[in-house]
Amino acid sequence: MSTTGTGPDASRPNHRVKYAMVVAVSIVVAIAAVVVVVADVPGRISRALSGAASEPLFSAQRLDAELDAVRARLGDLPMRRVDVTSNLISVEAVAADGQLHKYWVRDGEVEDVDSIADLHAGEPAFTAADLSGQRLRAAVSDTRALGKPGEIELVSYIYRPGHPLSVAVWIRHDPVSSVLHFDPRGGSTVVREESIETDEHTSSFGGCWC
Repeated sequence: MSTTGTGPDASRPNHRVKYAMVVAVSIVVAIAAVVVVVADVPGRISRALSGAASEPLFSAQRLDAELDAVRARLGDLPMRRVDVTSNLISVEAVAADGQLHKYWVRDGEVEDVDSIADLHAGEPAFTAADLSGQRLRAAVSDTRALGKPGEIELVSYIYRPGHPLSVAVWIRHDPVSSVLHFDPRGGSTVVREESIETDEHTSSFGGCWC
């Protein structure tokens, strides 16, 4: 009696076909996954390096959004000083309690970090309405065009005793660093220049050289 096609081995061809199909599908999925990973490598590298390679806040377009946060939160508070560093804004403003508060602004968030007695009560002040990201970026650009040695660490709206409000660009170059003052209303002319002694112990964290 013939048993062709009815024995235990009769189903083996079907198993082989199914196995081959599973293997083929697995290979296709694996190749697709590799393609996706490889294609995303530039994006991953860009995202990983974006923090380190991004332009300092004081010369970047994103400064405008940060200043909008200052205007929205601090409104018409009298301000004594505003410093823009590479990654945050530091604001010294007189709050409703009469104290001089220091605020840090980063990524649209405004944090009240400290307060002291206002030692300059009655002296001139400015408000958030006077702040201009375009003006700060222009002062940075004009400073870079001068080719002075050193690195820009901060850009400020600031009053100095006996002087009107200015946009000040702080250039770190130990042992003698410079502060270039520009008219906040515009213009590329340096209206005044200061020299400040600095060394490896001088810090600019939070917006001052001390």
